[in-house]
Amino acid sequence: MSGFLQSTLLGLGKDYLQDEYQEIAGQHFQPTRDPFYETNKDGKKHRLRLPYYCTKDESKAWKNIQNKAWMHDKSVCGCCCWTSIIGWAPLLALLPVIGPLLMYWVHEKLIEVADDKYNLPVETKVKMHANIVLDLLISLVPVLGSVLAWLHACSTRNAAIVYNFVGQRALERKQAEMMHQKQENEKYANTNTSGQPAVNANGNVNRNNNRPAVAAQPAAAYTRTPRGYR
Repeated sequence: MSGFLQSTLLGLGKDYLQDEYQEIAGQHFQPTRDPFYETNKDGKKHRLRLPYYCTKDESKAWKNIQNKAWMHDKSVCGCCCWTSIIGWAPLLALLPVIGPLLMYWVHEKLIEVADDKYNLPVETKVKMHANIVLDLLISLVPVLGSVLAWLHACSTRNAAIVYNFVGQRALERKQAEMMHQKQENEKYANTNTSGQPAVNANGNVNRNNNRPAVAAQPAAAYTRTPRGYR
């Protein structure tokens, strides 16, 4: 009975893992251009969060980057007032000469934070720096440059790049973990049903299952008493 229950539980676990893997593998990660909001199936918008298969540290770091990008491009009040008006970057661009340099420094800080939290690859950082350089060139135009920089929304674009990279990497990591778990379960199930010695969770051979039953000691033919054998 114990072997039957074990096989049944392994089968159920394998089926569940297979279904979950297929569900995740079927989710084609959709890159986003809006790192702040997403729309539900019912049409309601809510704050964009990392997928559920991301770690808590990744999600926490994403909120920080999201708030910084919002403050840079959307609202000088930052995360405490999520109203889309104007951020610090286009305001700094209004300052003569030093304004565009300060704006460049603000956008650069976002890349530094993202790289520190997520260890971004070189290709991703090159794309983000290219957005900053383009934003700097746009902001050099007097007055109109500030408006163009506001429309370009450099930190918003870079935050979207970070979101897409982290989400895709987390998806690939989750798929690899589930594939490894699936292979381990199949290996364990095949070992127990092939007639070979069973292997426990620690990888040791469970020899107790292969030992023959120990027969009870036979009763003595004679019993010794003070008067002799009988």
